[in-house]
Amino acid sequence: MKILVVTNLFPPHQADTDDFRCQNVTDALRERGHTVRVLTSTYGLASDSGHTARNVGSTSDQQDSVVQRRLRLNGAFGLEPVSGLGDLRELEARNNLVLREAIAEFAPDLIHVWSLRGLSKSLLLTLRRANIPTALDVSDTWLADELREDPWLSWWHREKVPAMHKVQRAGLELSGQRTKWDAEAPTFIEAGTSRLPAIFDPGTDAGFKPNSFAAFQLRRLHFSSPALQTATAQAGFRVAHGEVIHPGVDTRLFHGEVKPADAPVKKFLIVTRLTPHCGVRTAIEAIRLVRAQGAKATLTVHGRGNSEVQAKLRTQAVQGEVPVEFRASSQQRDFPGIYRAHDAFIYPVEREESFVGAPLEAMACGLPVIVNQDHGAEDLFRSRESCLSFPSGDSGLLANRILELIQTPNLANQLAQVGQNEVLTRYQFTNAVEQIERYLDDTVAQW
Repeated sequence: MKILVVTNLFPPHQADTDDFRCQNVTDALRERGHTVRVLTSTYGLASDSGHTARNVGSTSDQQDSVVQRRLRLNGAFGLEPVSGLGDLRELEARNNLVLREAIAEFAPDLIHVWSLRGLSKSLLLTLRRANIPTALDVSDTWLADELREDPWLSWWHREKVPAMHKVQRAGLELSGQRTKWDAEAPTFIEAGTSRLPAIFDPGTDAGFKPNSFAAFQLRRLHFSSPALQTATAQAGFRVAHGEVIHPGVDTRLFHGEVKPADAPVKKFLIVTRLTPHCGVRTAIEAIRLVRAQGAKATLTVHGRGNSEVQAKLRTQAVQGEVPVEFRASSQQRDFPGIYRAHDAFIYPVEREESFVGAPLEAMACGLPVIVNQDHGAEDLFRSRESCLSFPSGDSGLLANRILELIQTPNLANQLAQVGQNEVLTRYQFTNAVEQIERYLDDTVAQW
């Protein structure tokens, strides 16, 4: 097949994430004989740092036979949001034109949409109108979090807007201007429907029912976890028909020997995005409690993200006299060595995660894992068999789990053995790619 991949970020330009999955799947599909082209944003290019509304067209595109960096982000990953209807229309029209040009030039058999976080959600409407087989790989919360707040679509579809907004919008509609603009940057989600307050008006969350938004019933999509599918359905979108395909781990890259049963457990590792819900604060406090009992535990926190969160975590570590090393890497090849250089892995994220990759990678590299039992991926981990677990935000119980590994290295060895075996038998990356490939084939066949 000829597959056009549409996504917001693509390595090596990844903003605050260390998620290489889109690139890995794209490369794997190419190795399996498919012709794949990637359409992504200009994020990371030299002239795209902090672009504002008035220079949405000034960033130089970057194109080759595999990756085209042409789409413009809006108000995401530290970039300034576009304000003003004229500038917003310009950005929307440009992004949709770029998508239509990519489709016309490449003539794909299928379009594989990944995260649209920070990108124009009207692109979904352009794809719908193109009527080319389209499947969404949903591995973060952009659909549940961002679509209803999209500045362009919400400008047209909210009922509760200021009086001047209503006057301006009514004028554009009565004059036929909205219909003209719609051809360049879609504004109508459903034919004959000018407003969709149930989706776009703030403060209506209490009335949402799972799987209730018919307007955004996407025909084909697969999720990286059941928790993400549930969260998207609870936000109102009709996604119950979607499938779950776990990401899997590339064990050709992520592998390692389980440490002997008598090996000391001292060096703990966290790999995560640094957000208000990352749980690192809980982990630092747990390490402080462990060291107060005389155990020689250290912590490495590996990840990028919110600068304010990072500053607060560093301050907490200094004030608590906790030995915490903060690191970040932009190269996937660095991570296996990072895992193997530690004795155990902590997964403290305090909200349901859409993409649970790091603890599986740690397991593949032979580390025992401690996970937040409220992580929303219960199907991946079994407490006391393949991991230890603790309640979300409970630093005291996390400290107890850390002490268990330190004081009972034989337990650490057993957990690591079971965890590594489960990754090898159930969560191989090649299996995930095969499932995705079948899903894409079925999408074309059923379209």
